[in-house]
Order: sequence, then structure tokens, then C-alpha cells
Amino acid sequence: MFTKGYTPYSKCKKRSKKDNSPRNPGWFTVGTTGRSRSQTSIQIPHSASASTSYVWQTLQSPDCKKATGHICNLRPQANVNLKIEQNNALHSGMRWIDSQLTISLINTTYDQHKVESPSCPRLNVDYHAQKKWGTCWQYTLKCITCGFIGDRMKMYKEIANGKPGPNPGQPNVALASALQDCPIGNTTVQQLLAGVDTPPPCRSSMQRTSNRVAAEMVKLNKTDMAQKLEQVKEVNRKRGVPENEINITVDARYNSNTIVSKKKPGQNATQAFALGIETMTDRKFIVAAVVQNKMCWKGAWLRVKGFPIECPGHEECTSNLYRAAALSEYELRK
Repeated sequence: MFTKGYTPYSKCKKRSKKDNSPRNPGWFTVGTTGRSRSQTSIQIPHSASASTSYVWQTLQSPDCKKATGHICNLRPQANVNLKIEQNNALHSGMRWIDSQLTISLINTTYDQHKVESPSCPRLNVDYHAQKKWGTCWQYTLKCITCGFIGDRMKMYKEIANGKPGPNPGQPNVALASALQDCPIGNTTVQQLLAGVDTPPPCRSSMQRTSNRVAAEMVKLNKTDMAQKLEQVKEVNRKRGVPENEINITVDARYNSNTIVSKKKPGQNATQAFALGIETMTDRKFIVAAVVQNKMCWKGAWLRVKGFPIECPGHEECTSNLYRAAALSEYELRK
């Protein structure tokens, strides 16, 4: 990296057109090195040799002057026994695991141990490795007596999505779906799990799962409301009244406790949610849902960068209302 005041090592050095490599010895004059012109070059004779040896877990190598100094081992290869960190503290605490799959893990490891280590007198089970997948876990057991290591098994059930890659775990999807109608978010869930001595999942992975679950819940809600609406129309047809004349009541809520703000003009809320509930039957089905949203992260980011962007209207805009417009239950009712 070039910094101010730094003199390049090739300054005032002429390089011919044939010199295509910086390793060409004719690039610099004799008696100078590339990075410092005040030091003279040292010619190492061909008879000089160097040897390496382990001394107290360090490498030493004598140079041409028979002086021994420490050198570092480039790209050290870890021992096979050191590839898995043996730390019992990593396996302590609470975990979300399936009880039936836990029994299957123990039985499978026991059968494999009997076949592959018949000389071992007794299977002394301990944890060998664990892998976290959100709130789900994968475990590998081992035998302390003979060192046998079993296969890694998943301690959770999966949901087949028909897409490339691993299938999502049921606990991860269930947690994301439960958070859709809760006043807490991913950060609070991490604090709750850490409070009960359970390793919390990564917040970014929780957000990605929540986005996918939210999109699926929108589709399910639209399908369910359409089915409920057809049931109400069927009741109207049996009564002999027009099927499309349905009386509803509308109830709305906002993403703010107060309607006004003390820090800015206008309303404090930026989102409004309204539900249409039919009153033609005793079931009181929800047949419609409307959202007014003035929040758009991408539009706000582009305006800070100086682009003349207004919401809604640009690409990938998440708002459907102008940021200075007022939230209206009358418009929601329409």
C-alpha cells in the first residue's frame, strides 16, 4: 500500500523493455537491494546449507554465518488429533433437540461401535463434535475407551422445500412464524435464549428465515381470506340476498402508541394495518386486510446519496404512501 512520504524501491531505476519480471537481477545495480539503497547485497556461497529442527515447539535454522535464529513455519499442518478442539465447555448448556432423534443417535452409535470396535469392552459415550444450524443442532458421539467416532446426525426434523441446498429445520421455521405476531424481534429472542443458557442463532440468518416465512404467510392469508369470503357469499345465496353485499366492520392499528409526535410535525406512526371483519354470519370471518406504509429503506438511502427519489414509485419500493401524507382510516376502509 502506498502512503504519503514513502519512496518506492524502484525510484530512479531504469528498466528495459525486455525486463518483464521484477525478479530480473539486472533491474537494480550491483551493490544495492530493491528496498534500501544503503545496504549492500550479500553473496551466499553454494556450499552454504541450512537445516531445521524442532526445539521446544520452535523452528531454528543456522544461516551462512553459523548463527542460529528462530524462523516461523509457513502454513503449518495441524495434527490429526488437533483438528477437533477438545473442550467440554462447548458442549455444556441447554439445547433444542428432538427426543426421538436423540434416542436414534444413541442406538445408531451403539450399533456402529459394536461392529467397528468389537474388542472394546464397553461403550463410554461422550460428545465429539457439534454443529449449530440456527436453533437446531447436529451431534457426533465418540467412545472414550477405544476412540471410536460415530456418524453425525441431525437432532431436528426438516421441511422439504424442493430447492437446492439443505432443507430448513422445523424449529427455525416455527420460531420465525411465531415471531410474525409477537411484539418482540430477533434481537430480543437472542437475549431470551442466552438468558436460559442456550446458544442463540445468528441474527442475519434469523432475518433471512423471517423474510421467507413472511412471504409464505402472506400467500396463506390471502388464500384463507378468499375461502372465507366464498363461505359468506354462500350464506347470502341461501338467504336470497345478493352475494356481493357483505357488511363489514373495520379496525385499524398503528406502529406507534401515540398518534402525534413531539419531535417532528405530523403523525408519529408510519404504518397502519386495517382488518375487514364480516358481520353477516356469527363466525365473524376476516375477509380483507389493508396496509398503509410510508417506510422505504432503499428510498431513504438513495435520497441521502443525493438522488431525486420519491416514494412510492421507484424500483423495489416498499411504501405505498407518500412520506408526508397522513394515515387515514377512511382511505383504509375503501
